[in-house]
Amino acid sequence: MRHSRHGARPAVSGFLLDATPLEWDESLEVIRYVREHGIAQFIHLYNRIKDIEGDRLLWGDEVEYAIFKLDAERGTVKLSLRGAEILAGLQEGERSVPVGQQCNWVPEWGSWMVEGTPGMPYSGYATDLLLVEKNMRTRRARLLAALAEDEICPTLPCFPLMGVGTFTDPPARPTPGLSDSLFVPDEIINPAPRFAALVKNIKRRRGSKVDIRVPRYRDEKTPDAARSAPPPRDAAMDEVYMDAMAFGMGCCCLQARDLSESRHLYDQLAVLGPIMLALTAATPIARGVLLDTDVRWDIIAQSVDDRTPAERGVAAGGGEGGGGHAAMAGHGTKRLHKSRYETISTYICNTVIGQDGQDSSTRAALKDLGRNDLEVPMDEEAYRTLTQAGVDEVLAQHIAHLFVRDPLVIYRERVELDDERETDHFENIQSTNWQTVRWKPPPAKSDSHIGWRTEFRRLPLTAASLSLQVQLTDFENAAFTVFVVLVSRVILYFNLNFYMPISCVDCNMRRAAERDAVTQGKFCFRQSPISGACCGSTAGVEDLSLFEIMAGKGSFKGLVPLILTYLDLIKTDTTTLATINKYLDFVVARASGELLTPAQWMRRFVLSHPDYRHDSLVSERIAADLLAKCHRIGAGLERCPDLHGDFVVPPVLAKDAYAVNMTSGEAPGARISSSTDGLMAMHQIRLQLQTRRRRLLADATEHRARLEAAQEELRNVETQLAVLAAR
Repeated sequence: MRHSRHGARPAVSGFLLDATPLEWDESLEVIRYVREHGIAQFIHLYNRIKDIEGDRLLWGDEVEYAIFKLDAERGTVKLSLRGAEILAGLQEGERSVPVGQQCNWVPEWGSWMVEGTPGMPYSGYATDLLLVEKNMRTRRARLLAALAEDEICPTLPCFPLMGVGTFTDPPARPTPGLSDSLFVPDEIINPAPRFAALVKNIKRRRGSKVDIRVPRYRDEKTPDAARSAPPPRDAAMDEVYMDAMAFGMGCCCLQARDLSESRHLYDQLAVLGPIMLALTAATPIARGVLLDTDVRWDIIAQSVDDRTPAERGVAAGGGEGGGGHAAMAGHGTKRLHKSRYETISTYICNTVIGQDGQDSSTRAALKDLGRNDLEVPMDEEAYRTLTQAGVDEVLAQHIAHLFVRDPLVIYRERVELDDERETDHFENIQSTNWQTVRWKPPPAKSDSHIGWRTEFRRLPLTAASLSLQVQLTDFENAAFTVFVVLVSRVILYFNLNFYMPISCVDCNMRRAAERDAVTQGKFCFRQSPISGACCGSTAGVEDLSLFEIMAGKGSFKGLVPLILTYLDLIKTDTTTLATINKYLDFVVARASGELLTPAQWMRRFVLSHPDYRHDSLVSERIAADLLAKCHRIGAGLERCPDLHGDFVVPPVLAKDAYAVNMTSGEAPGARISSSTDGLMAMHQIRLQLQTRRRRLLADATEHRARLEAAQEELRNVETQLAVLAAR
């Protein structure tokens, strides 16, 4: 979890420093220095903390919220660029909240966004699972209390009209500048220097704007088109074209006991990433067009793709910096098969039992076992430095693979650092390799004992998550958060082995993006995960549906039965178990197709809207109605059986945002007025009505009992009469 305090210098790990980012040309002068010292910083950190073990479990979640300005009568909806103002109000509100009830609010990439986390991490006790939904509801209530009357904050991954006409309030138009976008103005970028530098340097390193293409959903009146070069309008294409980081723009952090455990957890959660992506599919619309996919995976990956043409495997050239530079990692010409946002390329756990029964921790051993079957580009010099310093081959390969990327934002004041005490340069590159899971060593400097961590990237609104997409309600978000936490415990408790070739994980990710993958897709999955993680084998991988993965098939009992068995074995208390059962039942109902994913539901909403013209286009009226409904569903003000069935989502109200102090105050007599007298009279009437209601219910119960007795007696009489008549 990331933490920062309002008014204080943000944590270095968040990189929102009060410092000056270097221009890209200036960065090229120190970029090799930063990479080399990033490796040195990791080695110092690794040697200092590699033997830490026995840490207790700490975990948390991040949710990124978007703010929209809605005019329901006129059918308009815009991004509200009040993120900084709303953030300041939220942070100020937390100052008066008692310790233990606080939430943490931080800025995000977009100026229409804020990010909220629990004020304190959750612990390893099962009862803490009950706090997740409660805290998410509190965050939503506090955000609701900070909004203007015409603002809403539905939790959904993508604004449907991003890049369509004038879509911001206040209005802003695209102009040449940071993004050079045909569709998106720079005013939507958070004014913090880091975010502008990210946008600018991705473009400079790449040598051109990002080029995002996603297949369009074809309806009966969708225009026929051929693929072509990027035009200002996408009506002439059978793809939806986007050209800015804004279209792609958190995470659930799980702390392990020791180095070995964290590496094993990293590998197993990486396999589960595509499964969770399909289960939480929530993005069927982009740039005002229905997509033929259900998730944001490809949009995100393409939106921050800073690879040069040579690194992407296309013709060199194409813009400033496009042909590479001697200072860049791999000179900017080394072939890189994946964007910075992608699936992992290599497993990192080195606990393998070879055929001779001896431990083996070499890269070759993992490749022979069929795990790491893809080419893994890496910085060879970094790899040699790491292995010579005592880092095992498998982990050294992972770190050296991260360092085939360049740092995107270097601060002028933070170049020359003490490598034994600081980790800025390592974190600079580590934190901008956005993969399905992230392995994080303990921080170099911390007042508390923070151990080895594995982040399962989750809950985006627009900025930094891959494996899980944010859901409309806090109930859904809590259900999937709790599910991931429990799966992590089950993996470690039973020493599960979900290993399959990395190529199968990539294949699963492609399948997860397909339309209706939750019910129509099949996913590679290991049928015998209880055979032991240390065996290292990838045998027994078959194609299973999401329901079969959750509920079981054949000898594989399913993830949910494994979780329930674990909860029984650790003797989970009845109250906690009741809530967890509800969450797990919901996850299974989603996997079986009984309940729709948000993507399926939103697509149906658009297709059935009276303004839809069967041409794949989502008008502003449709988008406004959709977001208004999403907001009501998320706040528990409107039931949606297609999404939730019989599961109840209680209302979240702004008036419930903050706890109140039960003070007696001064001069209590002065508080009695006509308004308080009216309140007391209202509550008196309520008590009288409740008393009358109870009496009427008792009378009705008594009358029903008497009626049932009379009916039973009547049936007996009728039976006796029938017998006599038969004689």
